[in-house]
Amino acid sequence: MDMELMNDGPLLEIRGLKKRFGDKTALNGVDLTLESGMVVGLLGENGAGKSTLMRCILGLIDADEGEICTLGQAPSTLSASTKARIGYVPQQHYGYEGFSVERALSLHASFYPDWDPKLEQSWMKRFGLDPKAQVNRLSVGQRQSLAIIMAMAYRPSLLVLDEPVASLDPSARRRFMGDLFELALESGSAVIFSSHITSDLERVASHVALLKDGQLLIMGELDAVRESVRLLTLAEGSQLPDAYRVLGRQGNRVLVDGFRGESFPGLLGVDTVNLEQLFMELHP
Repeated sequence: MDMELMNDGPLLEIRGLKKRFGDKTALNGVDLTLESGMVVGLLGENGAGKSTLMRCILGLIDADEGEICTLGQAPSTLSASTKARIGYVPQQHYGYEGFSVERALSLHASFYPDWDPKLEQSWMKRFGLDPKAQVNRLSVGQRQSLAIIMAMAYRPSLLVLDEPVASLDPSARRRFMGDLFELALESGSAVIFSSHITSDLERVASHVALLKDGQLLIMGELDAVRESVRLLTLAEGSQLPDAYRVLGRQGNRVLVDGFRGESFPGLLGVDTVNLEQLFMELHP
């Protein structure tokens, strides 16, 4: 497939994705599109389907239903050249045991013709990694830092990060998240990353995707989500306008998407919610 044609469309397009493990539905009809420059924060509880979604995108597991187009190709048939344009950081990173950090990076770089040595060194300093240190003696956080460098130093077109900062100390986490959006814009890439830390997501994401029980409840620009999602307090027996989509309900308090400032009979109160509040309301 011609590279220019691949770059003209979405970098990732998912339609009707379903995945089951036995009698458990991990993903249930997920639709998702990533364009160049988008940084999508994937939010959800453990077991919501975040890691399964990422593994389907990469072709590590097969979907049961639906379609995935990753950089213009089906995940099961990704060519070597297309795989070289994808960066992936799993929750746990293993490999290069017995190597020093610099030898591991040198070997890893040999697989990627677009490897950027200056970017590698910049991120080495950022994370404070000793090039002479043995990989097998690195802490969990240092291994995660090394995995991030290995995934980002060739400026991939699509970057898939599964809880990338969970093992990093707060200082390193802030530095990484602060530069992630800038790197995506500079490289024209798209990023999808999962995180339990809503403050990190709000700091860097251009879009938010919220998974619950395998369903994508919310997908949109972060600012638009902030504007349209509200926690409404209703009088007993009052009816919501049809234009609203109910995300959650606890007694007379209803979390809705699609709010535009309207007033209607029985509306007693309107509260804005940040991502942490949104997450807590959906997971009482």
